[in-house]
Amino acid sequence: MDNTTNLISPKLLLRLHHGEEDALRSLLDMLGPKVLAYCKKKVGNEEDAEELLLDIFLKLWHFREKIDQTADIQVLLFTIARNHILNFIRRKATRQLATMEPSEALLHPEDVIRQRMDYKELHCQYLQVLDKLGEKQRTVFRMSREEGLSHREIADKLGISVRTVEAHIHSSLKVIRTELKDAYILIVLLLFC
Repeated sequence: MDNTTNLISPKLLLRLHHGEEDALRSLLDMLGPKVLAYCKKKVGNEEDAEELLLDIFLKLWHFREKIDQTADIQVLLFTIARNHILNFIRRKATRQLATMEPSEALLHPEDVIRQRMDYKELHCQYLQVLDKLGEKQRTVFRMSREEGLSHREIADKLGISVRTVEAHIHSSLKVIRTELKDAYILIVLLLFC
């Protein structure tokens, strides 16, 4: 990628793998400014970007023993960053929707779908479809889309495999898509943006 990657020696990654905290600090010193700049660019807020930076390096620390010693650590960090930022934006949007008046939730009133269906009706339909899902399927879907948890976090909390989580989410989306047809696009915008 750049000269920073060349400065990261296999020995430093090995020290990180063995749980040496100063190795993590060294990586933070070397790559932290770039990751922070990336986070700031994506979320537009210094405070949120700094919190994301700490979460990203904490995640790296938690999974240090699973890191391939030949992997490009910078690519790995930016992959973690991208996923954390997406989850952060999803959670923030969900919180904002929860506090909005139904009329405020409609971002583009000129949109044909939004003109035909008010938010309350759409939300009721969404809840009715969720009620048609099995209990475990509904729980997994809500943890993913409404709480913003990763597939791994859901799997760990529920004691199921990541593949099972993915299967529940896939089948939930299929049911929602089928049941709500035209309204599905709006629900995707409301839940996932």
